[in-house]
Amino acid sequence: MTTRTTGQAVAFDAYWAALDRDVRAQAAGRVTLEELKMRSNESSTVYAARFNGISGYPLFAYYSVPVGGGPFPALFEAPSYGSVRAVPAVERRAKYVVMGICHRGQRLSDGMYKSAYPGLLTEGLPGAGAYRWRDVVADCLRAFDVMAARPEVDKSRIGVAGNDLAAIVAGLRPDVKCLLLNGQLLFRDTPARLTAGINYPLDEFNDFRRANSGQWDEAAKTLALYDPIAFAPAITSETLIACLKGDAAVAEPLARAIKGKCELRVNSGKGFLDHEYQEEWLATRLLVK
Repeated sequence: MTTRTTGQAVAFDAYWAALDRDVRAQAAGRVTLEELKMRSNESSTVYAARFNGISGYPLFAYYSVPVGGGPFPALFEAPSYGSVRAVPAVERRAKYVVMGICHRGQRLSDGMYKSAYPGLLTEGLPGAGAYRWRDVVADCLRAFDVMAARPEVDKSRIGVAGNDLAAIVAGLRPDVKCLLLNGQLLFRDTPARLTAGINYPLDEFNDFRRANSGQWDEAAKTLALYDPIAFAPAITSETLIACLKGDAAVAEPLARAIKGKCELRVNSGKGFLDHEYQEEWLATRLLVK
C-alpha cells in the first residue's frame, strides 16, 4: 500500500470535500422521471431520469423500479469507460431499484459536451482542478444521491457496482452496504503500470506522457487522487473484487487496504460462472434484511 505524507492526505481530503460540497448543493434540484415503456416489462418499470449535476449540467440516467411493494434494495451501477452505457440488466431490475447514470459526455448526457474516446482519460490534465474526471465523479455522486433519496429505496440495503468510480462512490458515501468491483481499474497505481506494451484505454496516459513529458509529474499527482486505494480506509462496505488473473497484482493491495470485509476473487475465465458468482454475492447481501 502506498503511504501518503500528511500534506498529501490533507490535499486529498480537501479536494474531495470541495467536490462533495458542490454535489450536495444540488440536493434540492428538480428530478423528473418519465417511463420508458419499451424498456419496462412484467418485473420492472424503467424510467428516464433527468436531473442537473454540478455547474447546472443536465444529466440522463436509466432508473428502474421492481414491480410490487417497496421499499426495495437498490444498486447503483457506476458507468464503465465508453461512449454508450447499456440499460441495466433485466435480472437486476427484477430484484433491485437500479440507477444507471450516463455521466456528462456519454451519449444521452451529451447535449452540452461530447466525450472523446480515446481522450477522456487525459482531458484536462495535468492539473487536478481542470481534470475532466472530477466532473465524472461528481455526476456519479449526484446520481447516487438521487437514488438514495427516493422513497422506494430501502436505505439500509444499497449496493454499488463497477470499477474505480464505484470504489470512489463507496468511499465518499458511507451508507453503501456492499461494493462489487468487477470492472477494469483504470486508476489503481496507474503511473507504475504504464509500459510501452499496455493497451487502451490505459495507453491514453502513455500518449499524454509522450506528448507532454514536462507535465507528467503533475499529471501523476492528479491521477493519484483517483486511485481507489486512497479511498480504501473509508470503504466500510463489504466488498468483492472480481478481477482477471493478470490484474490480481494490482487488486491485491486494494483488497488488503479496504476497511470493510473484502474478498478478492480471480475470475475463472468461464464467463457465465463468474457472472453467477458475482450476482449471487450481491443478492446475498442486498436481498436479506
